[in-house]
Amino acid sequence: MSLRIIGGAFRNRILKTPKGAQTRPTLAVMRKAVFDILQMEIEGAHFLDLYAGSGAMGLEALSRGASQATFVEANRHAFSCIEENTRLLEVQDRCALFSYDTMIALKKLAKEGRKFDIVYVDPPYAPGAKLRLLQEILLFFDTHPLLNPGGRLFLEEASPPALKTEELGLATLRHADSRTFSRSVLHQFQMTR
Repeated sequence: MSLRIIGGAFRNRILKTPKGAQTRPTLAVMRKAVFDILQMEIEGAHFLDLYAGSGAMGLEALSRGASQATFVEANRHAFSCIEENTRLLEVQDRCALFSYDTMIALKKLAKEGRKFDIVYVDPPYAPGAKLRLLQEILLFFDTHPLLNPGGRLFLEEASPPALKTEELGLATLRHADSRTFSRSVLHQFQMTR
């Protein structure tokens, strides 16, 4: 499968993608929507790409002016693709890569005092424990100061959504909106503190 950067300095550059069905690239229309929302906020931003797959979201952020991108991906084949893509685009000095389970990585990043302006969360569309995982991630950001005040968190899931945003009971992370793209739903949250 061919995956391209859709805007910015690296526009039309082809990215290496992991083989198999364990990762699923974010739709180009959804990537465009996210970066249209962020167009006034991306310059100089610190971007966190969780379940990064090929790293397309974080690399798109760098292409459009983000100063730094952190990638978290536990799948070793996907992680190798991210490493290769950062080399191809020559952005290794602006990237941090973590080959950990997402919750372990989040705890490590919080312990290190890392801060982000934008977070993109794209977990596998697996049934079962998915809802609990989405809730756990949102609650972690709600209770740990990883996201800067006013920062945005985007969370992608399959449609119809399992996440009931009105029932989350979040204190500092406010649900801004949800949009449907084909078979995917994109939730947007903003940090209020």
